[in-house]
Amino acid sequence: MINQRFNMEFEVYYHEVNPKEQATPLAILHYLEDAAISHSESIGQGIKQLQAKKQAWILNQWILQMNRYPVLGEKVMIETWSSGFERFYANRDFLIKDKNQEIIGKATSLWIFYNTESKRPSRIPQEFQEAYGVDPIRVIEDATNQFQIHEVGDQAQAVDNEQIFTVRRSDIDTNGHVNNANYLQWMLEVIPEDVYQNAYLAAMKITYRKAATYGSSIRSKCHEAESKANKPMYQHVILENGDLQELATALTVWKSV
Repeated sequence: MINQRFNMEFEVYYHEVNPKEQATPLAILHYLEDAAISHSESIGQGIKQLQAKKQAWILNQWILQMNRYPVLGEKVMIETWSSGFERFYANRDFLIKDKNQEIIGKATSLWIFYNTESKRPSRIPQEFQEAYGVDPIRVIEDATNQFQIHEVGDQAQAVDNEQIFTVRRSDIDTNGHVNNANYLQWMLEVIPEDVYQNAYLAAMKITYRKAATYGSSIRSKCHEAESKANKPMYQHVILENGDLQELATALTVWKSV
C-alpha cells in the first residue's frame, strides 16, 4: 500500500546552532523525531492515543547522512514516510531538504512497537499499517550493512576518550527514559577537540540497547576506528557506569571542512 508522504517545515533557531551558526546534529535528530511524531498525530495515532492503550514506539536505530547542516534562520523541510512493517518492527525514512528542494541530508530509522504495561514488544496492529501506508523506498541503500560496529568488549578494551555523565530530569522523555538524541550528545562530548572543531559529523549509526533513566551514571567512551582520507571514524559505546551494562553503540564519520 502506498500512502502520501508527510512533510513538516522547520526553521533553525538560535538555541539549536553551534558557534558556526549551523544546526547541531542534536537539533537534526529532534527535527526528525518531531516530524515522525507529527505524522503519527496526523493519522490519529499520536502520543496520547498510544498512552491510552498502553502502547509506545521505542527507537532502536538511527542512520543519518548529512551533506551539510542548515544555518541560523534557514528553513528546512523534513519529508518522512513509513517504509515497512514486520511483526513488532517498523522502518521509517526521512529526507531533509532546503528551500530549493535540494537534499541536504537523509536518514533511516528502526522502531519497536512496545506494550508499556507488559514492558515487551507487541505485534503492530493491521490498522496501523493501513493508516500509515507503506512506501518501500529506502533513502540509504543497504542501511543495515552501511556501518559495521564492533562488540562492546572490543570497544571497552581500546578507549581514546571517555567521560561520565549523570542523567538529568531534562533528559527524560514521555516514555520515562532518556530521549534518544541525548545519547548522541554524550557521544559528541568525547570526540577529540581538533576533530570537532575542524570537521563535521557527516554520517552516523546509533543502535540503542537498553534505556537509561533519571539519576543514572553514564560512561561515554570513544575509540578512533580505521579512517579514510579526511574522514575520521570513531566507535562509541554508552555504558551504565555501575555495572558497565551496554546502553548504546555507535559509529560516527567526520568530514574535514
